[in-house]
Amino acid sequence: MQQRSVRREAYSAALHPSGPGRTAPAVTAVLAAVAVLLTLVSAPVAAARTSETSRPWSPAAETRSVRILGIGEFSGALSRPVGFQGELRDGSGNVRPAGGGPHLAATIDKLRAQAENTILLATGDSIGGTAPEAALLGDRPTIEFFNRLGVDGAGVGRRELEKGAEHVRSLVKPGCVTEEDCRVDPPLPPFRGAAFPFLASNVIPSYEAAPTFPFTIHRIGDVRVGVVAVTEPSESLPETTTRLADPLRAIDETVESLQFLGVETIVALVHSQTVHGNLDPGACPEALTDLELVEDLNPAVDALIVGASGGPATCRALDAENDERIVVAPASHGRSVTVVDLAIDTSTGDVVRPQTSAFNQTVNLDIEPDQGTEELVRQARAAAAPDAREVIGTADETIDRAMNADGEAPLANLIADAQLSATRGRGAQLAVSNPDSLRVNLPRGPLDYATLHTVQPYGDRLYLVTVTGEELHAAFDHFADDIGRNGPAVSSNVRYTVDLTRPEGSRVTEIEVDGEAIDPRREYTVVANEFLSSPEWDGSVLAERGDRREAGLTDLDALIRYVTDEGPLRTPGTGRVRVID
Repeated sequence: MQQRSVRREAYSAALHPSGPGRTAPAVTAVLAAVAVLLTLVSAPVAAARTSETSRPWSPAAETRSVRILGIGEFSGALSRPVGFQGELRDGSGNVRPAGGGPHLAATIDKLRAQAENTILLATGDSIGGTAPEAALLGDRPTIEFFNRLGVDGAGVGRRELEKGAEHVRSLVKPGCVTEEDCRVDPPLPPFRGAAFPFLASNVIPSYEAAPTFPFTIHRIGDVRVGVVAVTEPSESLPETTTRLADPLRAIDETVESLQFLGVETIVALVHSQTVHGNLDPGACPEALTDLELVEDLNPAVDALIVGASGGPATCRALDAENDERIVVAPASHGRSVTVVDLAIDTSTGDVVRPQTSAFNQTVNLDIEPDQGTEELVRQARAAAAPDAREVIGTADETIDRAMNADGEAPLANLIADAQLSATRGRGAQLAVSNPDSLRVNLPRGPLDYATLHTVQPYGDRLYLVTVTGEELHAAFDHFADDIGRNGPAVSSNVRYTVDLTRPEGSRVTEIEVDGEAIDPRREYTVVANEFLSSPEWDGSVLAERGDRREAGLTDLDALIRYVTDEGPLRTPGTGRVRVID
């Protein structure tokens, strides 16, 4: 713990020597300063070899095994989420429940017990989520959980960027001094901040940026392991004070600094955007290995853990020098843990890649959950209860989620209306929503956060997807066979017809938006939740085509705004879908 504190202070001194106004070229200077300061923490054990990236290996060399454990896009999932975010498919195609903080902690304990040396890393999007115990307590229980797990470093993802530098700073150093000041969430214990560093090699240093490290170095016996991390920039992110440099260039510069310190074993964390729909932890989707960030990543990086890629993956891919490199991706919401067992030549510090192995361990529910984590979750729920029960609106009547004969549900219609209302100012022209995301009816009477979260518990991001009318029609045809009984719920300005006598994939015969039939060549911007717009869900047209960008809020955020602004709520009209059978 003391060593982590020294590193944090060293980085702070390098990060803010002369105030704001630094730009991308300053990254190299900062990394050089950090490199010099870190020599005080951990001196090199071997001469730096910056010119060699692929070295011959003798079977007689003595090696040390280091196990790297990776979790990705945890999203505050202390409790196992309902639905697809709490399930995972095995190699036989069977969908099984997976995840949840107590079982994740038990799984990590088991994986640690199998190895002499381990490092636990998180790829990014660790915070966030809409469960009351995370959302209403400022992500503090999530950080406390990571402290309990013994996380050694966490990348910065979109959720950390969206919440802002000040929020991340409050999680690193909460600003309290006395025991009483630090006890902000009774009955939770005092919150003293993250016991691990946030990592982001491509954050451009400034006073306004999130407090991050460009890399960490972990000494294990006579070898050292360097960890670098980058977040892929996205134009769809809301404006933030934390600016990002080119990730590949940042990795190159950070690797150079590590090799200057004599570190030859390097692991990278990459926070990407959803690119594949694989749900088998043992499979390797080409969409992942074809990513530019994977193909062109510095060949000195020995293993790569990709977060937010769309599902689990276990791959061996060739780097730029045609050497095999491990590329793994953990499933989101704590559903799996990636395991990379590095074999390190103790005489050179190099990874013996032919001896390196990897797998994805599903967080199954057939093991005894960690009791300490169960108690943490119980305390967090109790701490969040007062805010969770604060009334934010009302409903004059119960709004039913049950479908009528046309596959249309009043509550699903209301959700679509809420999502369009929340994103019209951001360019949305219509909304589609999946009725299957709703768990219970919206009750009559006062409405609070806990009730709305029970109605719609997934916490999916909303995406704005701009497609042509032809592509929009293809999306409706796709959804009509798989969502609910006959198709997606739509906002009140949309009408469409489903002809069940036609073959699957061509059953939608008419679509009208604002009273006009859609034009195949015109562009339309539709708001849809993460489930409908992600390749993780059965190859959605809204994920594969068009211009897709984040709306900057979740489905629950949109519902809360609607309840607050449009209440008291009443059952919306139906007649948006017409079914011919």
